[in-house]
Amino acid sequence: MRLGLTARTVIFVMMAATTVGLCHVFPNAAMNPEAGIVMRLPEVVPGQDGEEIPVSEEEKYWLPGDTETVKRRYFPYGASEEMKSWASLSATLILSGGDKRSLHRPEVCLTAQGWSIPKREVVKLDTGGGPLEVMDLHLVREAETQDGRTVKIRAHYVYWWVGRDVSTPHAWQRIMLSAANNIFRNINDRWAYPSVMVTVLGEGAEAEGAARERAFDFIRQYAPTFQKSLGAEASTQ
Repeated sequence: MRLGLTARTVIFVMMAATTVGLCHVFPNAAMNPEAGIVMRLPEVVPGQDGEEIPVSEEEKYWLPGDTETVKRRYFPYGASEEMKSWASLSATLILSGGDKRSLHRPEVCLTAQGWSIPKREVVKLDTGGGPLEVMDLHLVREAETQDGRTVKIRAHYVYWWVGRDVSTPHAWQRIMLSAANNIFRNINDRWAYPSVMVTVLGEGAEAEGAARERAFDFIRQYAPTFQKSLGAEASTQ
C-alpha cells in the first residue's frame, strides 16, 4: 500500500532526527570531506548551443553562502528567448557546504513553483562509467497562454544524490548512508545532487518518451564527466 504524504514526511523526519542523534554520539567524522562530484558541466552538447544560468536571488536567499551551484541550459542553434524557455534542457549541479541545509528534496521547490508530481520512478541507466540509478519525477502544471487559454505543461525532472564514493536516487538512503559513514568509516559526506529537467514537446506517449530519453541520454553521456564514482577527474577539461 502506498504511503500518504503525511506518513512519508513523518518517516523522513524520524530518520533525520536519528541521524542527527547518532552524529552527536559519534562526533569524530572528518571535518573537511571530499566531494563526490566535479563542479563542471559541458559548455555545449553536439548539435546544440549552451549558456550558463545565473543563480537566482531566491536561491541565494535560501541557500547558505558556501553552497556551490553550476547551472546550464542547452537549446537548438539560433533559438529565440521564447523557444529557449520551453525547448531547452536544463542541467544543475548543487554541492553542499558546511551547512547541511544546502540540500533538500527537490520536490519541495518544485511543488512551491506550482508543479504537481503525479508519478515518481527510479530508472537504472547504463553510463560509460557504470550503472547509475536516478529518480524521474513526472511533472504537470497549468499555464496561461498569451491569448488567455489555459494549457497543461508536462515535464520531467531527473535527479540523484552523490556522496564521496556512492550515489542513490533516494533521500532516505542518503540519510542512512551519511549516518553509517559517519559512525563506521569516519567520513562526513559532502553530498551533492545533479539534476536534469526537460519539457515534454507535444502530446501523447511518444512525446513523453522522447522527453525522458533526451534527459536520460544527457545523463548517460555526461554523468561520467562530473561524478567521480563514474570516472570523473578534477583535472579533466
